[in-house]
Amino acid sequence: MSFTVSVVITTFNRPQELEEALDGVYAQISKPKEVIVVNDASSLPYDDIKAKFSRYENFQYYLLETSSGANKARNLGVERATGDIIAFLDDDDVWMPDYLLEHISAYEQGADAVVSGYQNLGKEDEVYVQDSPRVEASVLRTGNQYCGMSGFSMKRELALKERFDESLPNGQDWDMYVRLLQNGYNLVNIPKAVFYYRFQNMDGIGAKVAKMTPEQAIVRLRSADKHREFLGDEFYRRRVAAQLLVYLPLKRQKYKWLMASVQRAGLFITCQHLLAVTKKKWRAARLQRAGAARRKLA
Repeated sequence: MSFTVSVVITTFNRPQELEEALDGVYAQISKPKEVIVVNDASSLPYDDIKAKFSRYENFQYYLLETSSGANKARNLGVERATGDIIAFLDDDDVWMPDYLLEHISAYEQGADAVVSGYQNLGKEDEVYVQDSPRVEASVLRTGNQYCGMSGFSMKRELALKERFDESLPNGQDWDMYVRLLQNGYNLVNIPKAVFYYRFQNMDGIGAKVAKMTPEQAIVRLRSADKHREFLGDEFYRRRVAAQLLVYLPLKRQKYKWLMASVQRAGLFITCQHLLAVTKKKWRAARLQRAGAARRKLA
């Protein structure tokens, strides 16, 4: 069976990044049936983007009158899609040319939904890949160790049924993966990097979280609260610590954030999380230095 693909891209005030994302879509080896851009009521102009990509017959652009969040924008894109598969893409990430080819291959082998590995855009030596051929519950309990929305696709019939939870301000990817797994769908993992992820875009979630107070950030725990039974007590507290302490170097009044984590997740879990983050940064730095040394020798 041959599968057709609808690409759904949500965007908000990032026309330059969107252009780069769209260039990646139209450079795919396997061409999409349609490309649907849903603009979540941006205040910045997108006229140049529309002018450049409207030459493609399969390009669709929708501007929402009021900003309703990325999940609502994705659901609206799903409703307008006509392909067998819907591949989601955030406006600041970029697909490699074989991205859709790899995803379609997974569906030809029986997948209902697919996640995939990625590289850090601008620091390509940093590769994030899970080796397991399918998404595993044990991995999901430790958080989203797979990918964000730019590495995710699913059958259209499934996307219409298992809609994105519009009440969640974050964690919508992890929430979707947990629900799909619990409902028995074949959630396949591509164990290789097939897209570029832009870390800590300072006009994105990192900047927004950094400006929050710990009290305001409690809404970020909704996905953990929703799946508390799936997580169990220990992993629930670990996820709480991860959510409260994410982007900690960017935040003011770091002590208040640390105390909020201690109060909700416990001192031991908070310390464990901080140690794990530090070790991860050390490993990333070593890989970066090793990559720089290899490039110098070449």
